[in-house]
Amino acid sequence: MKIERILIVLLAIISIVIGIKYYQVNEINKNLMNSKNFNSKWSPSEEMLNSYWKNNNKLSNQYIDRNFDNNYEIINTYDYVGKLTQSSYDSNENGIYERNKIFNVIGEVVGACNDKDEDGAIDELIMSLDNNNELKFIDSDIDGRYEKVIMTNKKIHKITEINIDSLFNHEY
Repeated sequence: MKIERILIVLLAIISIVIGIKYYQVNEINKNLMNSKNFNSKWSPSEEMLNSYWKNNNKLSNQYIDRNFDNNYEIINTYDYVGKLTQSSYDSNENGIYERNKIFNVIGEVVGACNDKDEDGAIDELIMSLDNNNELKFIDSDIDGRYEKVIMTNKKIHKITEINIDSLFNHEY
């Protein structure tokens, strides 16, 4: 009888300790998944980590890991009202996002950044203009400064390539 009481008390103490530890782990996880401005939640398939604005519960960021290897292949960023503003792509999963697309408020691509040599610096900066034409800035010598601009007139299918130096050698 005395051993039974000791076992019951011991099991009760162990249960209380496990309950306290479970609560502490949940508090730590809650703090990891929530920040000052965002709440985060995994999708049911655990392929996407979604982050939501605390003030309005709209989607703010989406981290997508399609093959469950703890490397996000796509990161989508949303504005305060839940509209997509930017997408970043790491297609070969080396941790460097080699392509970024920038969207306007109606979801059209209005810009892009490309890191072709995957050194972490942008090699091409592409901007769409109001008249549906395009400007592309090229960093060909990998120094982080653009040496060339390519202007594309989509109406008349004309491409003009200009060195940046020659642009600023004229007085306007």
